[in-house]
Amino acid sequence: MNNIGGAARTADSLISCQVKDGYKVSTVVLTYLDSLWTVDFKAAEQVIIMKVAGSQFSIGGTIHQISIAKQLSQIITNEKPDILICHTAFVTKLYYISKFFPGSLSIPYISYIHTDYIAESQVKVKTDSIKAAVQQLCINIHSLINLTAIKQASGLVFVCKTLYERFLKLGLNHRRIAISYNPAIPDPNNLPLDSTAKSWLNNSQLITFVCAARFHHQKDHKTLLKAFAKASETYSNIRLILLGDGDLETDIQALADSLGIRDIVLFAGSVSNPRAYFSLSRAVILASHYEGFGMVIVEAVASGVTFISSDCPVGPREISEVLKCGTLVPPSDVNALASAIIEHVKTPQEKIDRSDEIERLFSESSCAKNLELLMQQIIY
Repeated sequence: MNNIGGAARTADSLISCQVKDGYKVSTVVLTYLDSLWTVDFKAAEQVIIMKVAGSQFSIGGTIHQISIAKQLSQIITNEKPDILICHTAFVTKLYYISKFFPGSLSIPYISYIHTDYIAESQVKVKTDSIKAAVQQLCINIHSLINLTAIKQASGLVFVCKTLYERFLKLGLNHRRIAISYNPAIPDPNNLPLDSTAKSWLNNSQLITFVCAARFHHQKDHKTLLKAFAKASETYSNIRLILLGDGDLETDIQALADSLGIRDIVLFAGSVSNPRAYFSLSRAVILASHYEGFGMVIVEAVASGVTFISSDCPVGPREISEVLKCGTLVPPSDVNALASAIIEHVKTPQEKIDRSDEIERLFSESSCAKNLELLMQQIIY
């Protein structure tokens, strides 16, 4: 599995629950970078780290993935597991490729789909005609292998109903499927808040919003900052705290400078206690182009506050309907997002109590039980 973001945190939670239930779990981690967003999987019996480089939609990236798949084949042959849990379509694909190497073992595997890989694969191709053709060919090949690998899995887990329905449109029809929301994982500690963030969040004269998302094209910080700048023209006492890191952080900081809002936007970096920030905010904002689910807004509600989210193809609308709260706006719509922020400032703060629903649908034990039931169907 990958070691960045919500999928990694969910896998770590599942591993901890499985170890408590008597399973022996080894974890193979595919990492793109060294980051504070990484998860260390302390409960696992062993952790094997493999470095992944290059875009999967390039020739170089494809060759590297074949090399990674060969290494994965050797690891599986040495470990001889009873079952594999492949977190994300990308990891599922690598295991599927690994089975073609001589001496490989054929192990039953579950593909745990966290992300809308359909949207992920719709990347903007290069403008050069030859490079565009090559890139599009890589995309088509990878999409075909992804879907084949998922179809041949022993079982499938989707993190929400709408994600499953999206895959159904591709002709996916599998006899062993579980739909299991990711767990709303509590903060692991009582670490102090960033000093500036603390002063903003505890100042009754300020209205502070929080966004927790890595700086990546998917999360669309550009639309968020443009909307926030527009809203600040109406309300000068609003503030925005950005939690996270990533390759585009410097670009987003430059955008905040050019919009003239750097003094009301705080880049607080990655933190291990995001819910401490959420609980003191007016609302949590998620402006993504696409999501697998959007667990951060569930954690916002679990922290007692509402959310503003883009109504991307998968995730936020389902969360809004299940938890009966939240504001949805069209993706990439600066004016709509600015209006939603202004509306939240104009109206009294809404405190959310959805503790019963959170415990029933988003607990760690519920998530682990759903996976265990599927595993038992496959192994026994």
